[in-house]
Amino acid sequence: MNIFKKKLYWMTPILVVVILLILAIAFIPAYNPEPKSIPLAIVNQDNGTSIQDKDVNIGESFTKNIKDNKELSEKVEWIEIDNKKDLEQGFKDKEYYGALILDKNLSKNSMSKVQKVAQDGKMKEIQATMTEKIKNGEIQPEQAQKMQSQNKVEPVKVKQGNVKIIVNEGSSMQGAQLANTLLTTIGDQLNTQISKQGIQTLEKMNIDISPTDIQGLTNPVKIDKNNINSVKSHQANGNLPLLMFTPIWLASLVGSVIMFFSFRTSHNITVKSRIIASIGQFGAAFVTAFIGGFGYIYFLTGVLNVTIDHPNRVALYISIAILAFISLILGFMTWLGIKAIPIFMILLFFSLQLIMLPKQMLPQFYQDYMISWNPFRHYAETLRELIFLNHSLELNSTIWMFIAFIIFGGISTLSAAIIRKHNPTRTEVPS
Repeated sequence: MNIFKKKLYWMTPILVVVILLILAIAFIPAYNPEPKSIPLAIVNQDNGTSIQDKDVNIGESFTKNIKDNKELSEKVEWIEIDNKKDLEQGFKDKEYYGALILDKNLSKNSMSKVQKVAQDGKMKEIQATMTEKIKNGEIQPEQAQKMQSQNKVEPVKVKQGNVKIIVNEGSSMQGAQLANTLLTTIGDQLNTQISKQGIQTLEKMNIDISPTDIQGLTNPVKIDKNNINSVKSHQANGNLPLLMFTPIWLASLVGSVIMFFSFRTSHNITVKSRIIASIGQFGAAFVTAFIGGFGYIYFLTGVLNVTIDHPNRVALYISIAILAFISLILGFMTWLGIKAIPIFMILLFFSLQLIMLPKQMLPQFYQDYMISWNPFRHYAETLRELIFLNHSLELNSTIWMFIAFIIFGGISTLSAAIIRKHNPTRTEVPS
């Protein structure tokens, strides 16, 4: 029974356990993702108002309170923005997932009901005093009427304050959902805070509050919600970058393996023929990448009905990505042979969570040491910008990374063709 003498036979359980442990470690970020320091913008435009000769600025005090809130500060990183133009640029640059905009008349309008109740209460008090004085004969009715007309004040118009919540849905579906939950809760807290403040103000003024007035005081702020860069139907609920990564990477991997073995089994003995074969190898990679990229996108949009607003732009990006990935894999396989494949597969599994989850939901180790260099994260982020944020295809850091991969692959394969000699006894790699 020769099988029992094979080391590989006895190593099978160990290899299976090692693979399971590696994959378990790879999916650590997904086990218990806890959001920390979710970036949210706050735009305080509130001009404030005056109540009983006291200046009140609800926007200013509320901004200070939420920034000083220790429990909230663990979850949210507040970014103060001065104007809407900077806010829009920040959304475009994915600096935050959502924003809270406090209207310029927030204090005036949200406290208008309090001022109205206070005014009515004061008028009732004056009216009661006048009636008592008329009854006691201290003043005549005509005189009281004249005094009232002279002291007539403009009635307060009751309006709700306005707060806008904007969620940048396309920046990250999970990040947008967190932003929406947090900002909605904060908006409710603002309503509660102003209601409580208004009732306390009236109590200090010894003004009786009727049930009708209480109802008006409990909802002083109107919360308007708005999503920008919204995820459309047939866009995988915002997960297209993840779903469009694994097929691209695996196709690049398979294509690289086929080209690798095509070169190694072609019996190119002379250096000249090996260089020509390497150049031909890259020519095939170029054609494969562009046929694959455009074919893949038009299959998604035309057959699977996936919504992509700028298919040519995205197809060109995918083509460049495929060429870069093939170049990267070939560059390593040229020297390491088939042994490079497990390394790339492990890299794939360790990168899936980096693509799926927003930065703030990843463990600190991943944030500090994995995101900055991981090529798949950069690939997915740029793809998200093209699909959801309507960015144009430009020479950004991701494209430069792809260019570096292509150059590395070209130099690696050509140098191997020159330096390494053909070995007719092996079909996998030359000696």
